[in-house]
Formats: sequence, C-alpha cells, structure tokens
Amino acid sequence: MRAGPVAHAVVSRMADEVVVLAEVALRRLDLLGTPAAVVLGGGVLAARHPLLTGLVLDGLSNRVPHGTPSIVDAPPILGAALLGLEHLDAAPEALARTRAHWT
Repeated sequence: MRAGPVAHAVVSRMADEVVVLAEVALRRLDLLGTPAAVVLGGGVLAARHPLLTGLVLDGLSNRVPHGTPSIVDAPPILGAALLGLEHLDAAPEALARTRAHWT
C-alpha cells in the first residue's frame, strides 16, 4: 500500500527531525567528523516501516556520514534493568537472563 501525499509529507518530516536530532547531538559532542554510533530507538522507528527507515538512513548518510546507525527494538525497561543489575554488581548470568527475558 502506497502512502498518500499528506502521509508521505508527515513521514518525511519525522525522518528529517530524527536526522537533525542525531546531527545536532553529534555536533554538540564534537563527534560529527569521527566514526560514531547513532542509536535509534522508540516504537515508531523499531517498527521499521520501509519509507521512514529509508528516509532516516538516507538522511543520516548525507548529514552524518561518519555515523553508523542501528535501530534498537528492545524495550526501555531492559536498559533500566541492566543498569540496575550492573550497579549491584550482578553476576553475568543475571544480565544474560534479563536480556533473554526482554528480547
């Protein structure tokens, strides 16, 4: 199913916003000119809609040429749980079990 012009414009605008956010973040961290991970998260991006994903990846390749994008589809609770376990010096097995449960 093909998106209509209004829907395409909305998705295009969202892709532009994601790309600008990544570019600004890397610029502020003085990483724009060096290889850096660009981690994209959230339910909309994790859905990997071909139009949105394609526009974001194309935009990143143009505006953040040294960035290596990856889309995270793990729920935010996973990061919070792992951070808490690491803070408690949990055993590696506990971290592995937590990852397995949430992925």
